[in-house]
Amino acid sequence: MRRGGELEELEMGTLYKYISEDQWHDAKAFIELHPRVLDVEFATSMGETPLHVAAKFGHQNIVKELVKLVPKDYLEIRDACGCTPLAVAASYSGVIPIASCLLEENRKALKIPLGDYEWNIPVTMAFRIGSNQMGRHLYFAIGDDLLVFKENPIVGPLFLRTCFMTGELGIALDLLQRCRELIFAADHLYSTIEHIAFYLSDSLNKTQLRFWKQWVYHYIKIPPATATNQIRVDMQLEDEMSSRAEGMKEIHKLKLQHTRATEILELACNNLTFLNEDKKRMIGKAMLAAAKSGNVEFFKKLSTANPELISIVTFSQQKENAFFSAVKYRQVEIFNLLRGFRFKNVVAAMFLENYNNLLHTAAKLAPPSQLYRILGAAMQMQREWQWFKAVQSIVNLGIERRHNKDKLTPLEYFRENHKELRNNGEKWMKDTATSCSVVGALIVTIMFAAAFTVPGGNDQASGHPIFLKEKLFRVFLISDAVSLFASTSSVLTFLGILTSRYAEDDFLYSLPTKLIIGLSALFLSIATMLIAFSSAVIIMLQQNSSPFLAFLPVIMLASVPITIFVVMQFPLLVEIIYSTYGPGIFRKVEKWP
Repeated sequence: MRRGGELEELEMGTLYKYISEDQWHDAKAFIELHPRVLDVEFATSMGETPLHVAAKFGHQNIVKELVKLVPKDYLEIRDACGCTPLAVAASYSGVIPIASCLLEENRKALKIPLGDYEWNIPVTMAFRIGSNQMGRHLYFAIGDDLLVFKENPIVGPLFLRTCFMTGELGIALDLLQRCRELIFAADHLYSTIEHIAFYLSDSLNKTQLRFWKQWVYHYIKIPPATATNQIRVDMQLEDEMSSRAEGMKEIHKLKLQHTRATEILELACNNLTFLNEDKKRMIGKAMLAAAKSGNVEFFKKLSTANPELISIVTFSQQKENAFFSAVKYRQVEIFNLLRGFRFKNVVAAMFLENYNNLLHTAAKLAPPSQLYRILGAAMQMQREWQWFKAVQSIVNLGIERRHNKDKLTPLEYFRENHKELRNNGEKWMKDTATSCSVVGALIVTIMFAAAFTVPGGNDQASGHPIFLKEKLFRVFLISDAVSLFASTSSVLTFLGILTSRYAEDDFLYSLPTKLIIGLSALFLSIATMLIAFSSAVIIMLQQNSSPFLAFLPVIMLASVPITIFVVMQFPLLVEIIYSTYGPGIFRKVEKWP
């Protein structure tokens, strides 16, 4: 490199240091001494202009001063990463006044993408990195210049995808209202309607808030969206939310997201007429995505809006089918639609690649994301068998006996795919039973001995307990007996678990029922053991001058083990009871269409 070039780089380093440290006086003096540093040609060769540096470090005043000294096309220069000063402000500093200053000078920067990524314009970049306020500001700056999203065919779909991913549903709805053709526009891989099916699954499903939150959610009013006021209304609502309590803020946000997601879906449904083959293909893939993600609202509303889609989606024998995917990915609500589907017999008789029918699909192991939501390998095995039995209930006997490409019936295929899970379930059950049996056996020993070593001892003449007529002594005797019988029952029940055969069907009712009985009996034995102990100690302390002060610590300490058991084991017990004898995930049948 030339000696002059080395000096130029050294001098530019000095200038960049002044700018990064917000020393405009020194930077200005340097520029006056070396005016060439602001030439477009020179700045391009350096890879990063002084304006890039000022925008990166968020120095608003320096940006304003530099903009006065450079021509408009200076704001279109890209640095080594392909970013204009506006893109740098959008992705690094996030200072909105800097973006406003740059846009006042040259609005073309709104359309200039990042480097070779033709889709990554500044507004998309701002939302992608989580700078939502900057993203909204740039979107407002675009205004009616919708060519920003149309000149390149993938800019619009990828911008909408970014909005869906980051929860900016108001922005997405506004753009779709003004550019309805983007509903069926596609990026590199997916169309916008597929993104709606996949990313809006949680927002479209009704919230599962409990108690007072449901009541608040129901009565919150969200103004309907229009192309002119909706984004500003959403921002005003968010400003109102910020002044509320955290719980109320969460409910408002959920209601706002649900409302905007519903409006996006309705907009898509209103544009399902005159479908060509490309649009039908996109909708088919979107329905498949909805089935995988459990987006039941999308599934129902699109098929209701255009009944032609029912046959397109349901009866297509491709590599994947919507209902087959719902079973494969364990999406209960979509499967319940199938159970209420008037043509379910046709779907149940279909088979896809490898000659797998619907029951073969249920025989596959659930995805880890679904399986790990369930506590314990035994309960996971129970849920898998519940799925198999639920699908089995809608297929005929011939389907149950049908072989796939590997010459396996659905039941054989289930056993093949669930070997490891069944073994893990057996180990989990045995480990749990063994641990609880040890505790139960200790309680049996303690309570048996306590029955013959009563508090206060026995009368030497009659042999009767000294405190026999005391009410607390009767409490002691009853508690001791109940604890002894309950712990004995729990030990015998856990012994039954250890000697079970552990077939697939045992995980459905037999093993969970034994575990429920064992844990319940063990909990009862622990509680009554502590009652017996506490009553015995209180009998001993009755002669204390301040009996209440003596009783209170005993009662408080006795409640500690019970509390620990309730906190650590009771949720497991409740989950097992609900999973085995509760209303069940397959009880609700949706009539559709």
